[in-house]
Amino acid sequence: MFYLRWPSDERVRAALQPLAEARVTHPHEGVARSDLFEAPAGFVLDRYGEALGRGEGVFEAACRALMDFGNYPASFTRVVRLEETFAPGTVFGTVAAHFGFASMNPCRITSVIDDADAHRFGFCLGTLPGHAAKGEERFLVSTDPRTGEVRYEVQAISRPAVFLAHLGRPAMRRVQARFRAESCASMQRLAKAG
Repeated sequence: MFYLRWPSDERVRAALQPLAEARVTHPHEGVARSDLFEAPAGFVLDRYGEALGRGEGVFEAACRALMDFGNYPASFTRVVRLEETFAPGTVFGTVAAHFGFASMNPCRITSVIDDADAHRFGFCLGTLPGHAAKGEERFLVSTDPRTGEVRYEVQAISRPAVFLAHLGRPAMRRVQARFRAESCASMQRLAKAG
């Protein structure tokens, strides 16, 4: 969904409302929950991550950041939830400014990973109709029990969903690369601030 100007939260929620019961736009729901080493046919796999620091305080701050969608870089994105929840089924739109216009990409949280014993917390999202891509993404923070190091890790499978995204795939990949770099930097900042 494209906008010539940055849309208000109300306008984004109005666009998300009809998608409250929509199904994800790809046939691989749940695939991102497990570690992937190759993408399903026709999809691209991206994996990246960053060390955030050490200790329980860093881990807890990183968990809070994910629950607030702090992994989305404020420099060019914002997240608008249909309802103020953080649970499987939560529908949200990522508004992004790029190339002189704004886009809104609808998503649904498909699962929440909350494994206190393994010191792992995160969520998976699936794309909804109107998203520029089709796919699924997992955002995860975890602590290495041997070293206490806290890491932020992301894996995503994606492919263009709309004709313009097919035509502009190199530009879409540049936006995804910017998101990767700034998402890691945002999580480092928020984890240290907590």
